[in-house]
Amino acid sequence: MHAYLITAQPSRWRRAGRRIRVCTTRLLTGAALLLLGLLVLAIRCLRPIVNVLATWAVRVELEISIRTGLPSVGASLGAHLTDAFAAEFHTAWNRTTKEGQPS
Repeated sequence: MHAYLITAQPSRWRRAGRRIRVCTTRLLTGAALLLLGLLVLAIRCLRPIVNVLATWAVRVELEISIRTGLPSVGASLGAHLTDAFAAEFHTAWNRTTKEGQPS
């Protein structure tokens, strides 16, 4: 005679509970992925609209600055940011160590 390991089979309630858990998890995961996909689609669809609005705002600002004779705020801020970035870049590029050799 061979020794057999006797195991209890899951009851109908346990099998039903497991099925419900698995289905619920899959449905929630699917819903989360669908929501994330819709969010990505909305962001991708809004990007060209934001680009068009930004271009329109720049043109309006340029037109107003031409008519009033005042400098445009966006161009002034952009020029100052560019100068600051270039200065920081040159400072980091030309940095030397204590021995006088470039790092």
